[in-house]
Amino acid sequence: MLTFTVRRALQMIPVAFGVTLATFLLGQIIPGDQAAALLGPSSSEQERQALREEMGLNEPVLTQYVTYLGNLFTGDLGRSLSFGRPVMSVLAERIANTVLLSGTAIVVAALLGVAIGTWAAMKPGSVRDRGLTVGVLFFNSIPSFWFGLVLIMTFSLGLRLLPATGMTSIGGGGVVDVVAHMVLPVITLAAWSLAVIARMTRSAVLEVIGNDYVRTARSRGVGEMRVVVRHVLPNALPSVVTVIGLQAGFLLSGAVLTETVFSWPGIGLALYQAISTRDIPLIQGGILLIAIGFVLINFLVDTLQAYFNPKIKLA
Repeated sequence: MLTFTVRRALQMIPVAFGVTLATFLLGQIIPGDQAAALLGPSSSEQERQALREEMGLNEPVLTQYVTYLGNLFTGDLGRSLSFGRPVMSVLAERIANTVLLSGTAIVVAALLGVAIGTWAAMKPGSVRDRGLTVGVLFFNSIPSFWFGLVLIMTFSLGLRLLPATGMTSIGGGGVVDVVAHMVLPVITLAAWSLAVIARMTRSAVLEVIGNDYVRTARSRGVGEMRVVVRHVLPNALPSVVTVIGLQAGFLLSGAVLTETVFSWPGIGLALYQAISTRDIPLIQGGILLIAIGFVLINFLVDTLQAYFNPKIKLA
């Protein structure tokens, strides 16, 4: 297991360098002049040229990339043009909010998705099984921002049961207030992943439930719930874990739209504001952080898969 983990960790290194290269090139092709944005419209061309020289923007692209890598290793992601502060400080104060929202959403999607998928697979072709198929098609077809707006109109503006935007009320209200503000964005963020996880769980359970050892357990009079918990789910989980891990990565990147709709103060909202103002350093930093998070989640998923399925380590 240790050898497998070390090998997977080493494979992350070229992927991480690829991510840094992609984010750097993204900053190169985005239209806009960082020097002009920093100095303002009233600055002269001489002042802008001097700042470009100071920032190394006139250097060859390869030299700029090497400098960019060197700054990354020291934790320097540049200075945000819209916030007027280092990009690292802007992202550091928001990452916990994004992790809280995305983490809660993936936990809700995983628990409900596995439960609903298993429940539907126990009676294939039944009303509940067909209902799952319809639900999966519905939630996989609607845009998340549209679903979020519908939830706001229904539960915030219409029924006035839940707050519409923000993370806390004016003046703050403690944990209960934060949880109330989380309900709608978590539902919005988890809906699509829940449908995917439920569908994949159903397929995995149906593959396992027809095996001889499951029929043998049932013939011995073992209760249905015990058969599912002791024999079906442990053998169906490896493939489901992969899907859950991928959805966790998608939720991290998909939080941009959800945080924007609900004005949730996370990395996604900051990234949206950066795109609106062409804040290139913040765009690069936000995308880099999300991409590295996706890579780390994939590494964790591979490790968990190897733990649940020893054949993967042998391969």
